Amino acid sequence: MYYVISIGSNIQPEHHVAAAVSTLAKNFGSLYLYQRVYTQAQLVESNHVFINSVLVLNSPLTATELKTELCHIEESLGRDRSDPQRSVKDRSCDLDIICHLELWSEAWKTDLTESYIQQVFDPASKQAPIQLGCQLFSERPAAIYFQAEAGDKFVVDQKPDALINWLETSFLRN
Repeated sequence: MYYVISIGSNIQPEHHVAAAVSTLAKNFGSLYLYQRVYTQAQLVESNHVFINSVLVLNSPLTATELKTELCHIEESLGRDRSDPQRSVKDRSCDLDIICHLELWSEAWKTDLTESYIQQVFDPASKQAPIQLGCQLFSERPAAIYFQAEAGDKFVVDQKPDALINWLETSFLRN
């Protein structure tokens, strides 16, 4: 199953977005990360700037099982999921499933209504760099592969056909 996930942070966002992406790549082997952008807080009582992005991963987990994993990652990065005000406060990490698909399609993009997610796909948005391992990247979407056998390293593919490469790789795993 392909899962489209929004990712956001406005508490040390460069650090927390990178940490969440790193954890997801380690847990799922690879993912496709769209551009990371700075956005203003919306529906959150804060003056802190967010970094938002959207990522895709392939997993055999059900949506409920994956949401549980995403909540664990949020908590490991300092989010208090028991706080009843958590949806209107600053957050170290916010991971939400936008949709899930058995067969890959980008049709889900036409259903986006949240402006902070729409900004991820707007070329005029201010791009946010993040560092993954020793690689700093920001300009383009990227396929990220975690390789544990050679000493915990990340391979970041930012070529224009990175999504196609990632999809082909994920099909080979199925």
